Amino acid sequence: MASDGSPYLSVVVVTRNDDHGGDPLKRLQALVNTFHQQCRCSGLDAEVVVVEWNPPADRPRLATLLKYPPNCAFPLRFVEMPSSEHDRLPYADVLPLFQMIGKNVGIRRSRGQFVLATNIDIIFSNELVEWMASKPFRANRMYRVDRHDIQPQYPVEAPLDDQMSYCRTHHIRLHTAIGTHPTDSNGKLVASSPDIFDPPAVEPVDGWHIREGNESGGFYRWTAEEAVLRVRPTDEHIERGPMLYLDIEPNPYDSTSWVDLQVCGEGVLSEMRLSHRRQMYVALPVGAGVRELSLKLTGHSPVSDESLPEYERRPGLLFRAYSAKLSTLPLNTDTLSAFSLDGWRQAEFPVDLTVDRDVDGLHVTSGLKHEGYCLIHSPMRAPASGAYAFAIEYTILQGDILFNLLDVSKDEWIPAQRFEVVRGKRREMYIVCDLERGQRFAPHVTNFVPRGEGKSRFIVHGLRGSPRIVSQGARSLEIVRKGARVLRLIGRRVLRSVAYRVRTRMRRAGTSPSAVEGTSRPPTPSWTVQGMPVQAFLKRHRPASLAQNACGDFQLMAREHWLELRGYPEFHMYSMNIDGLFADIAQSAGIEEERLEMPKCVYHLEHEKGSGWTPEGEALLRKRIAESGITWLDWTTVGMWGAYMAWLKRPMIFNGPDWGAGNLELPETVVDSAQTTV
Repeated sequence: MASDGSPYLSVVVVTRNDDHGGDPLKRLQALVNTFHQQCRCSGLDAEVVVVEWNPPADRPRLATLLKYPPNCAFPLRFVEMPSSEHDRLPYADVLPLFQMIGKNVGIRRSRGQFVLATNIDIIFSNELVEWMASKPFRANRMYRVDRHDIQPQYPVEAPLDDQMSYCRTHHIRLHTAIGTHPTDSNGKLVASSPDIFDPPAVEPVDGWHIREGNESGGFYRWTAEEAVLRVRPTDEHIERGPMLYLDIEPNPYDSTSWVDLQVCGEGVLSEMRLSHRRQMYVALPVGAGVRELSLKLTGHSPVSDESLPEYERRPGLLFRAYSAKLSTLPLNTDTLSAFSLDGWRQAEFPVDLTVDRDVDGLHVTSGLKHEGYCLIHSPMRAPASGAYAFAIEYTILQGDILFNLLDVSKDEWIPAQRFEVVRGKRREMYIVCDLERGQRFAPHVTNFVPRGEGKSRFIVHGLRGSPRIVSQGARSLEIVRKGARVLRLIGRRVLRSVAYRVRTRMRRAGTSPSAVEGTSRPPTPSWTVQGMPVQAFLKRHRPASLAQNACGDFQLMAREHWLELRGYPEFHMYSMNIDGLFADIAQSAGIEEERLEMPKCVYHLEHEKGSGWTPEGEALLRKRIAESGITWLDWTTVGMWGAYMAWLKRPMIFNGPDWGAGNLELPETVVDSAQTTV
C-alpha cells in the first residue's frame, strides 16, 4: 500500500442477491476466486468494493454467502444501498438495480489511487493483472481493453491455470472499439450469417470491421488498412483456376475518394486504383492447402472529417467490400478469339487525346472529359442471335476506362453484364451481352473519371471475342456515326426550344420552374446549432473515436478524475450507453484514452438472453424494457452530446455535489484477511 494506507487499485462492482443474469453470486465468486490467485501471483496491491444495491428483504446479504479465499490477497468491502433509499428514485418499482448510480456509490467510497469500474461477471487475463501490478498507470489517462464473451460454465473452484485455459478455449464473441464480432471457441473471427464471405472457402482473419447493411441493400464490411483472409480452395477451384471474387468500393460518402489497393499472397497478386465500385476476379496461384491473402491499402485520397455520416465515429473508413469469395470465372475464356490491334482507331480528335503503338500495344492518353471517347474498333456483325462475350486486356497507368459495345445503327450502348479479371497490374474487362442476327456493333473505350474531369493513361494489349464475328469495315461505321450526331444535334435544339417556351409560360403564370422540374433543394433541418444545420454541426464537431463498445466492463483512471467529473451521469433509466457517454465526458476533460492490446483483456461470462445486451438477445431486452415503462439512453443522443462537448472543449457535468449518495452514511462490511468488520 501507499504510505497513507491506500491501495494502488480499487475494483468497483455492483450487484444484489437475486436471479438477474443467471446466478450473480456464482459470478461474483468467480471474480473473487480468480482475482485472488492473480493478485497472489503478481503482487497487485488492490481492494474490491462490492456495492450491494437494494438487497431483497427475503434473502441474506452477499457478505454472508460469499466464500472467502484463505488469506485473501485483497480486502473485500461491501457497501449497502438500502431499499429505503432505492425506493426514493423514479422507476424504483420496475428497475431493482441502478447500475451506474451504484458504481458511483463504490467509486466515491473507494480508497485506491486508481479506480476500475467493472462488473461481477468479468475475469481479468493474467497478462492484464501482471501489467497492472507493475504500477504503470498515469494520471490523465482512461484505460480500456477488449472484452471476450465466454461460455458461463466457468470452473470457479479450479486452479488459475485451468481457469485461464477455459477462458482461452470457450469464446463466443469479441467486443472491440469498432464493434462486436462472432468468434469460434478459440477466439478467432468467424463470418456472420449471411456475410460477404463464403466459409469455409473464405473466412475473415483480421482487419475486418463488423458486418453492416441489410438483405435488401446488401451487406458490406469496412476494412482496416490491411484486411486478412483465410482461403481454402476446393478441387473444383484448383481444376478450373482459383479466383478471388471481390465486389469493392472506396468511401461512397466522399465524392472525391480513391484508394490504391494490393491483393497479396505469396507476393503481390494484383494492384489497382479504385475510384468507384467494381466487381473483379483476382487470379490466385494454383495449388491446394490453406493460405492467407491480404487486401492492403497503399495509398488513398485526402480524408475529410465531414466525409462520413454524422453519427459515425470510426476513423480511417476508406474502403469497404460487398463480397470476398472464392470462385471461378463465369465463362470459358479459352474459346474467345483474338482480334488485331489494327482494328482500333482514335474515336475523336481533340488535341489532348493521343494514341501511339509499340510492342506492348496501344498507348493512349485520353482527353480531360469524363466518359470522353478514346478508342473505337472497326464495326462487327453478329452472325446469329445469341449470347456473345468480349474482353479487352489493358494496363492502367493513370485514371480509369470503360469498355462498351456501341450499336452503330442506333448509336446506343448495348446492355451487357461486366466483370474484370486482375493479374498483377494487367486487367481483363469482360462484356457478356445478347445480340441479334445481323446486328452491327463496335467495341468502344472511353475515359472514366467519375468525380470530375481528368486524363487517363493506359495501354491496350489486345481484344478478344466470341468466334464467328464478322468484320464490317470502317466506312459504314463512320457514315452511321456522322448521321447519328446530326440527329442528336437536331434533337437537342428542339428540346432547348421547348424548354424555353415552357419556362416563359411559367414565368408569365407566376409558377416556379424549379418546383415543376423537380430541381428544388431539400428543406433545411428545422433546428440549428450555432447557426448551422444539426447534421453539419455533428460532422464539423465530430467526437473523438473512442473504445465505447462494452466499455462499462473496464473503465480505469485516477480516483481524482472520477471525483472531478462526479462519476457516471445518474440518470434514472436502464444503464445502456451511460458508460459510453462518460467516455466522452472524460475525453472532453482532457483525459486521453489508452487502449491496451491483447493479451491484456477481460473475459465476460455470458448471461441469460434479455438480462443484458447480446446481439441475439437485444430484441428481447428492448421488449422487456419497453414493457416495464422505462427507457435507455439512445446512442444518437450520446453522439449529439459528444459533439456538443467537442465544440465546447469542456465536459458536461450532469451530477450535483451529492453524487454517489455522498450525502448518506451507508452500511459497510469489510473482509480483510478473512476477518470481518462492520
